[in-house]
Amino acid sequence: MKTQVASLTINPENKTETLFVQSDKLGIFFHNPVSFQVPDMYSPLVKSNRIGLVRGDVAEYKLKIKVGFGKYDYIVLTNYVKEKIAWSTVQNKNLIIFPGQALTESFYSDMAIYYAQQGYSTYILDRRETNVPINETDFSYMENWNIDSYLNDTYNGIAVSRIHTAFLSDKAVEDIEVTAIGHSHGALILTAYGASKYNDLVLGSVNRMVTVDIVIKYEPKHSELIRSQVQEFDTISRCLEKRTYSSNSMAFMMQVADLALTDPDRESVFQPDLTNRQFFRLMATQTHAFNASPYTPNYHYWSGDLDGLYYVDENRLLNLTLTGGAVPYAPKHLDLYMAGLMGNVEGYEIDFSRIISPVLYIGLGGGFSDYGSWWYKNEVGKINDKVTSMSWKNQGHGSIALDYNSRELWTLIHDWIMSN
Repeated sequence: MKTQVASLTINPENKTETLFVQSDKLGIFFHNPVSFQVPDMYSPLVKSNRIGLVRGDVAEYKLKIKVGFGKYDYIVLTNYVKEKIAWSTVQNKNLIIFPGQALTESFYSDMAIYYAQQGYSTYILDRRETNVPINETDFSYMENWNIDSYLNDTYNGIAVSRIHTAFLSDKAVEDIEVTAIGHSHGALILTAYGASKYNDLVLGSVNRMVTVDIVIKYEPKHSELIRSQVQEFDTISRCLEKRTYSSNSMAFMMQVADLALTDPDRESVFQPDLTNRQFFRLMATQTHAFNASPYTPNYHYWSGDLDGLYYVDENRLLNLTLTGGAVPYAPKHLDLYMAGLMGNVEGYEIDFSRIISPVLYIGLGGGFSDYGSWWYKNEVGKINDKVTSMSWKNQGHGSIALDYNSRELWTLIHDWIMSN
């Protein structure tokens, strides 16, 4: 049997499609009861470890995939799956989560474990920027971290997830279905990926797409918001011309979080009429006021006020932000791509006609809300009759993962998956 794939590569520019012959079950190439190995075409690029049981019979695995020659040019898949025994499962459905900007698998781990308990082999893909430490000062390597390299990385992640699940389940790799959930920047990358050539390849195909809280294109009547993103595009372009390739907005948020956690009652150096904890709450709940180019009129990360956050454990959020749930730096090229799309900049578009799989768009009421649904319903929906959109709560852009009632949203997504 011949299967068309694009080979894993450490050179993002090398996107040659390869034909190779495999048997019915890819697992026989590398089945080993104590360690995960991949076929020869992948083995120099992938390392895997079984971390162990994390909740009941759900185990955690880590897979590190080399995607370039630089010290930070690798991506990491964290896999949560129900086991029969170590290195063995009956699950053969993949669900892969693409995190938001500067967020890591730790932020989404409860969500991933929930889906593993529902019968999925669940993966979270940590992008290249999650490898960059807070003390880094040279970001020249981000010059080429653009949307094309991220689409290539996404293919590598999806392909290896299929191979890994085929290995664990002893099933044919072609039988591994993939549902992808993207949040924020993860939804942006997933949408572009769904319209790319990688989605045509058997190892890279996505059977269902769930995009959470992103705007690809505004409805034309929102001319003020569109002009704001044109200005943002121009600002980022000037930064890139000056060889400033990294955004450090999360680094500042992490600094604010550290002060809020370690010295909550001291007067804030950023806004002296507030304490450190109150200033953190202000940034979290009135995020749009800190953005030069706001996405929506009431855009915010978390709902609450100066007395506290309403739907999330504040101390847990602060601790997670400072212990691996967030990373300080992200590539400006992704922000440029996003602003180019939202600002209708010439040369920045996603070919909606290529997105043919079932799509669910979810707008978070306090984030991008229904502003994001227009493109999916009215553009993708022109040729795809399997597009669904919904709004969920007025809780903020981050409410997908850590809020007390986030499970309600996870269940809605699961119900849609089961119906599509």
